[in-house]
Amino acid sequence: MDPYMYLLTFDNSSPADASRYADELRDVLLDTTPDITVQRRRNDSHTQDFGTTLVLVLGTPAIVAVATAIGNWLKLRQSASLTVKTADEHILVQNITSKDAAQLTRIFLTKK
Repeated sequence: MDPYMYLLTFDNSSPADASRYADELRDVLLDTTPDITVQRRRNDSHTQDFGTTLVLVLGTPAIVAVATAIGNWLKLRQSASLTVKTADEHILVQNITSKDAAQLTRIFLTKK
């Protein structure tokens, strides 16, 4: 089973909000399933923040749990939206909000 790798970025958020969102969502995802690796990555290596991009590495069994957790997190953060990219920066979905969260499982299973 090949692991899936995704990059999550927070759209239309200030750097401070994106950093807070990354920290919150990372904690939520790590609590969801042990079959996931979540790391924060900086968009700009010249900044001193911890990073506002989340790098997810997960296997197929964790996809439904992760998609559900992200959807639930988005419902609590009405102003937040995400872009989901593959490891090679191919955009799978942009500006996904809580209204679109039901699509996440299908999106995560799309491997380009």
